[in-house]
Amino acid sequence: MTSRIAIPMPRSRRPDVEMSPPSPDDAATSAEFVAALRALREWSGLTYRQIAGNAAAAGEVLPSSTIAAALGRTTLPRQQVVAAFARACGLDGATTARWVAARNRIAAGSVGPEPTASPIRAEATGAASSTEPSSTESETVPRTRPVDPAAPANRRWLLVAAITVVATLVIALTAALIWDREQESGVPTNTTHPIDGWYLVRPAHIDDRSLCLGEGRERNGRTDRPLAVQRPCDKVSPDTYLREVGADVYELQWHHPTEGAGCLTVDDAFTGDGALLAPSDCVGASHQRYLLDPVDDSTGNNYRLRPVHSGLCIGLLGGPAEVNIGAEVVQTPCSGTDDQKFLISPTQKANRTS
Repeated sequence: MTSRIAIPMPRSRRPDVEMSPPSPDDAATSAEFVAALRALREWSGLTYRQIAGNAAAAGEVLPSSTIAAALGRTTLPRQQVVAAFARACGLDGATTARWVAARNRIAAGSVGPEPTASPIRAEATGAASSTEPSSTESETVPRTRPVDPAAPANRRWLLVAAITVVATLVIALTAALIWDREQESGVPTNTTHPIDGWYLVRPAHIDDRSLCLGEGRERNGRTDRPLAVQRPCDKVSPDTYLREVGADVYELQWHHPTEGAGCLTVDDAFTGDGALLAPSDCVGASHQRYLLDPVDDSTGNNYRLRPVHSGLCIGLLGGPAEVNIGAEVVQTPCSGTDDQKFLISPTQKANRTS
C-alpha cells in the first residue's frame, strides 16, 4: 500500500466547522476586501507558512512574508497574490475566480450593481421618485435628511493620513533609539548619507570588494525562491535603488526588468537571529526599512544595515569567514564584524535579467 502524507486541511473540510467559505461579494472598499481575505485565512485554519507551503506545492510563489504584508494593510494586493492565496486556502477554481473578480471590481472603482434607489437616495441625487413613499417610510426615515456624498471619502482620507503619521513616527522613534545607542559608543554623526538613487552594496569583509548584494537561491536547496546573497558585482541583478523614507532610514528596492520592483524584506518580520532576506511587495512595513548606521572608517561610505523592526544587523550567514559566491544574507545580532559592514557606492542602472 502506498503511504499518504497528511497535509494541513482547510477548516471547511472538517465536520465541526461551517462548510461555506467567506464571500468577497459584499466588500466595497480595499479595506473591506482585505478584511475578507483575513476571514478566508481564519476559515482555512492554516498558518501563513502552511498557506505558503500549499502554494509552493502547486508551483506558485507566495512567501509567508508576502501573505503577512497583504493581510496587514488596507490596500488591494496584486491580482496574482489574491489568486494564489485563495487557491492555497483550499478554494476551487470557480470560487477563486470570484475573489479575483471582486478584487478587480474594487480596483476599477465599482462597488457592484446599484440597488434600487430608495426615496432618500433619489432625493439626495436629485432624481424624482416614480411613486410616493408610504407614510411608514416617511416617518421612519425623513425624506429631508441631508446627505453629504463626500463625507465617507473624507473620513477614509483622514484615517489613511492618521495611519501614515503614526507609522512614520514609529519608524523615526525606533531609528532615533538605535542612533542614540551608537552615539554613546562614539560613532560619528557627520557621515554623508546616500541620496535616492542606484547603488552597489558591497560586503566589507571581501578584500577586493568584488562581491555585491544581489539575487540568488538557498544553497541547501530547501526552497527555490529569490533571496539576498553575495554575488559578483559585474553580474549582479536586480538593480538596487535606495529610497530614503525617514531620518537615515531607507528602503532597499530591487528593480528587475521582467519581475518589476520589490523591497528587500526580513522573512516573516522575525525579530531574532537567522532570518533570511527576500524581495517582496513594498508596503512600507518596518521590516522592509533599514537604518543606515555609519561605520567609523576612512571611506565615509561604510554602513551597518539595521532593520527598523528589530534593531539587529544584516550580515552573512557564515560570518566574516564566508567569502563564497552565493552566501546568503541574514538578520543577526550586531557584532561589529566586517561581514556586517557594507560599502554603498553609486552606480548606473544595468537592467540585467539574471
